[in-house]
Amino acid sequence: MDFKKHLKTNKNSLHDNFYKDPLFILILITASVTFYLLNVQIRIGVPYWDVFNYLNNALYFASMGNGGVLYLPPLIPILTSIFFRFGYISQNAIFIVDSIIFIIGLIGFYLLLNQRFNKKQSFTGSIIFLSLPVVMPWIASGGIDIPAISFSIWAILFTVLGVKKNSKFFYLVLPLIMISFLTRYTSGLILVPILFYSLINIKNIRNIKIIFLGVLLEALIMISAFLYFYHNLGTIDSFYALLVNVITFTSKGIGDVAYNPNKLYYIQNILNYISFSPFQGTYDQLLNPSRGNPSILSYITAIIALIGLSFYIYRILNSRFNNTNVLEKKLTIKLILMVALITGFMISSINMQYSLSVLIFFFICVVIHKLLKNSKRKSFNMDLMIFSWFGAYLIFQSTLGVKVDRYFITMAPALVYFILLGLSEFMNIIRPEIKNQNLKSWGIYLIIALLFLSTSTATYIGHTPKKCFTKDIESASNWLKVYDPNYSDKIITSDYPNSVSWYLKKEVRGAFPRFYESSDDFSNALQKKNADYYIDSLSEPKLYLKGYQIINRFGNVVIYRKII
Repeated sequence: MDFKKHLKTNKNSLHDNFYKDPLFILILITASVTFYLLNVQIRIGVPYWDVFNYLNNALYFASMGNGGVLYLPPLIPILTSIFFRFGYISQNAIFIVDSIIFIIGLIGFYLLLNQRFNKKQSFTGSIIFLSLPVVMPWIASGGIDIPAISFSIWAILFTVLGVKKNSKFFYLVLPLIMISFLTRYTSGLILVPILFYSLINIKNIRNIKIIFLGVLLEALIMISAFLYFYHNLGTIDSFYALLVNVITFTSKGIGDVAYNPNKLYYIQNILNYISFSPFQGTYDQLLNPSRGNPSILSYITAIIALIGLSFYIYRILNSRFNNTNVLEKKLTIKLILMVALITGFMISSINMQYSLSVLIFFFICVVIHKLLKNSKRKSFNMDLMIFSWFGAYLIFQSTLGVKVDRYFITMAPALVYFILLGLSEFMNIIRPEIKNQNLKSWGIYLIIALLFLSTSTATYIGHTPKKCFTKDIESASNWLKVYDPNYSDKIITSDYPNSVSWYLKKEVRGAFPRFYESSDDFSNALQKKNADYYIDSLSEPKLYLKGYQIINRFGNVVIYRKII
């Protein structure tokens, strides 16, 4: 066989496959990037507090420990516990779980975009999502944000397919909502766009009974979940209290290190979430893009997308109202209702009542649909559904007293959708001016995708440290096992208790110097607890503790032993 001819044939085949259906290429890119991120995460270790809670809960679900905070969302710990049961008891297990779910989620996102855009555009949108600085660092982090949004994407996809293709897809929607909810409780808000899209397309759903069967299935799963909590916790009070708190939430979190009452926080930082600079920086910037600065790519993308979206909105309004009598009775009533809803929304937002704000926002979307449903845009219903998705989560996350950048992940797919919509509309404007046919058909989208991927990859590499400080906690814990073989019978305390609990595989009590006025007060508290050891990882400078002596240091982690 002629090797050059074979190579040329393969290149042509690859080009044809990409042109016809780039999903295969997308899976290769996503798997490669995810595998790289997974290896980096394994090297640097656990990035933040909550992951250790999920690991400790996974030990509990594998019948290997007492668990941590058991009322936290159980799905990721349960999946991680499967690895533990097969003998792979490592923090890497939760990184692997996250990575696999992300790949599945990105495939779902491509398929979702493909219900609105062509394949080349869907490929570009998927790469942009993968490359977002608020997404990439968390792909293999062991957290629950990425898995939750991945399951939510599939729930949205099956909702769209249930309306457009076959009502039987609705069988899968509500179970996926439940899975998303058990992955991250706030994922229950995905019900807003799903209910909205189902409502405005109710006439297109062939067999409405399927929806009721789905509701019944969800109810059965919900009852099973509650029974599970009751069986394992002895009570569902903790879970119930958490659920009520989420539903009736106003603005709490005062005293939390991430407390931020600024309701415009996510809007103000949205450019940082698209693309941020510099290429070199700190790991803290990587995990919190708001602490960096928007890149030139972010500004260019935002400007182009806004221009495209402006033309899109203009054409919809022009199509609807061009030959319409504005004083028409029904139209006037809808406009008055819209004004009343917007007023109510503003009042509820000022009073920080997010549940009421989301409900009013839902009806605002319904009225918008009623006002513009005569538009010639067949895809308008899906666009409005994604708008309701973005709006519902933006209202909720903005009302929360605690704000961290990774919470924006819940809105990231919707943001990418509208970036892509703006880009596609802008391309429709400039396409007649482009002479090269290949560039006109798919070249520009490919360039955009590569720009985002290369920029984000360079940024990630520039920010990635050799290790997280939790690696020092691991080293300290492993040393203590050797230093005191009877450590399991000792009372051990720490200012990072969930981490030390994981590494020692025993209950470690929390002890936090910041809650005390002086180091003497803190050392007295340790003695009252009869603490044999105190492991400090956060204090700077390190404390002098009366009645305790430092026996070893590992980076910023210090081990104190009680003086006998």
